[in-house]
Formats: sequence, C-alpha cells, structure tokens
Amino acid sequence: MPEVRVAIVEDEPPARAKLRRLLASRAGWRIVGEAEDVAGGTALLRDAAPDLLFLDIQLGAENGFDVLARTAPPHPLVVFTTAYHEHALRAFDVAALDYLLKPFDRARFAQCLERVAARLAERSGDDGGADDEERLRRVGDLGRAGRLVRLVVHERGRARIVPVADVLRLSASGNYVEVHTRERRHLVRATLSRLAQRLDPGEFLRVHRSHLVRADFIAATAPHAHGDLALTLRDGTELLLSRRYRALLPADWRGG
Repeated sequence: MPEVRVAIVEDEPPARAKLRRLLASRAGWRIVGEAEDVAGGTALLRDAAPDLLFLDIQLGAENGFDVLARTAPPHPLVVFTTAYHEHALRAFDVAALDYLLKPFDRARFAQCLERVAARLAERSGDDGGADDEERLRRVGDLGRAGRLVRLVVHERGRARIVPVADVLRLSASGNYVEVHTRERRHLVRATLSRLAQRLDPGEFLRVHRSHLVRADFIAATAPHAHGDLALTLRDGTELLLSRRYRALLPADWRGG
C-alpha cells in the first residue's frame, strides 16, 4: 500500500499525542499536519491534502462538522474521534468511514486503520470516492437530510451499524431508544421523536408516544377499551395502540 498521508484535528494535546504514538508504531502512515481548531483544520485540509483525517467533533465553541462544511471537495477519508456518542448518526450522514469513541484502545485503532486501508485500496481501483464526496457536500444541510438507512449503536466501546431494514420496532427508554431486531436489542442515545422524523412513515407507524413499529411486523389488531387497539406483533409481543395514534393506521386495520 502506498504511504498514507494523515491529518489530525483535535483540540486536546493528550489526544493528539495518543494518535501520534499509535501511528508511529505502524509503517506507511505519515502525519502531514495537526490543528486544534476549525480555522486550523480548514487550512490543513486545503494545504496538506491528506488521504485520511482524524477529526474531533467538539472543537471549542465550534465542531468538526464545520471543518468539512468550510472546505471544498475532494475530501479525505474521515474518522471522527470523540467522547460523545450522540453525534454518531450525524457523523455517518456525512460519510465518515469510522467513529472512534474515546477512550479507544490499540486494538480498536488497528481495526480502524484496516478499514481505512481497505477503502483506499477500493478507491485506487474505482471512482468510489465520488460517492463519499457527494455525501460530504451535504454536511452544511443536514437539517434537511433524507431518511435514515442505518442506526449507529455503541456496545463495549465499539460503534455497530444496524441497517434500518433490520429494525422491527423502537421503544423509548429514558434518555435512550431501544432498537429491536430479530437477533437482539440495542440502545441508542436519542429521542424517539427525533428518530421518527427521519424514518419513513410508510414503513414505521407511531402506535404510542413510546413505540414505533414496522408496519409489516404487525400481525393482528383487536379493539380495546376507550377506543384503543391491541396490537399483536409477529414475534408475539403485544402493544397498545392509543386512540391518539389510531388515525395513523391504514383505514382497513382500524375496525369499527
């Protein structure tokens, strides 16, 4: 693999030092510059043209997304480094290749570099980078982002990607949302309302202020007290559809 040019934008000196140490132990990875704020980061990307950018999200009063929004494509591959997992959804919306949740260890960092190397190898053989650049152009307009196609969950310090196509239902749980798939249950630090805004309403029905359910996962409905409906899901789970959300069901599902 050709030498990989690496840039680091991180406002904490110890975090920059850790990245330097980890990269120094691996041949073929060369740091071409460091910055500690958005202004320095934008200048670094413009002048050094790195292949890979390690980018902290929290940069004083600004954030790492501003670095990308203020620089023109082509952009390098981006790996976000942060102690705050709630930014993960936005990170992958702008085509981040990886998301290192601090504190990460040497093994997790090695996994990240393997992913970078694989992606660079793909880019050398096709024009896949064009797709990444197109998504990065949307960084300044995420408020109007399209439907979610994946959720990012964090388990034991690792980011796991859960395709929305695998999600059967979601339920509010304090400051988190429980994401249920056929295999297991995951936790995402988000609000149900926020996720509902990004999910296709034709696929996911709001059946209660605490529940979203994939429409084709509903097996049966039955009348319940006070105008509510009892829902039976295909795995046998029973939920109550409150009268407030009954109008969101297809008309032929509501009964009398």
